[in-house]
Amino acid sequence: MATDKGIALFRVLGLGSTRRSILMLVVAWTLNVAWLGFNYFWSLVPKSVLIAIPVLMLLYGVLALVAYVYWGVKGVREQDEPYASVLVGVIVALTLLYLNYTLLDALISLSR
Repeated sequence: MATDKGIALFRVLGLGSTRRSILMLVVAWTLNVAWLGFNYFWSLVPKSVLIAIPVLMLLYGVLALVAYVYWGVKGVREQDEPYASVLVGVIVALTLLYLNYTLLDALISLSR
């Protein structure tokens, strides 16, 4: 199956569940920013869509932060996992929130 090959790739890379989700969060954010830059550069979409994308990425970042805290604390309580995984997830989510906010602020200032 295709999913088994994908999971095997993560195992070969040595990525556990937490690191895999952080990697996917960063990859998704990078692809969104690349798509946004491509569309802004070529002016393929209206400005309202360009502003909506960082807003959606901000919502995604907030959901990621809540999910990392919830699942991280749940893992600490149930399986005695270290708090470091929770801290890493929170730091990555907060960094992406800051970058998304900065991107949104830049787009709003450019559209004026």
